[in-house]
Amino acid sequence: MITSILIVFLSKLFDCSFSVLKNVFLIKNRYFLSSLCASASVVFFIYTAQQTGLVAYIAIFFATFLGNYLPPLFVNNLEKDKVFTYDIESDTLERGKEYADKLRELNVAVATVKGYNKNLQPVLRITAYSSSKLISKIIESNIPKEFEKSIYENLNIKE
Repeated sequence: MITSILIVFLSKLFDCSFSVLKNVFLIKNRYFLSSLCASASVVFFIYTAQQTGLVAYIAIFFATFLGNYLPPLFVNNLEKDKVFTYDIESDTLERGKEYADKLRELNVAVATVKGYNKNLQPVLRITAYSSSKLISKIIESNIPKEFEKSIYENLNIKE
């Protein structure tokens, strides 16, 4: 009995996982992988759909949850790091210089421009470039709360 419940659980887990991966690959324009996942999902679905009983339904419930929750986390960890650009405006010129120097000490690529806020007080506009999750964490964890920020994802658009 335990073996049959385990088989039902794994079958439904694979069904949901392949179904989610199908959608992920479809969105990423990887049609062949999307089609393979859709086909595998159907095979596991047909087996699971034939199962009955309370224990089978409970196993299907938990497998469905895990099958929809885990694949996006898995794919997200496999993706290359995204490149972000941070546009940051300091509240004062001096604090902006301190922050930009701190980022430079941490080996973050930074460009600065002196500007003025809406009260015509001098401020520093800082553009910080992140090429990894680690650098993004460094930039974000050091931004003072008084600073204004905008974050942009740099996209590589295929034509």
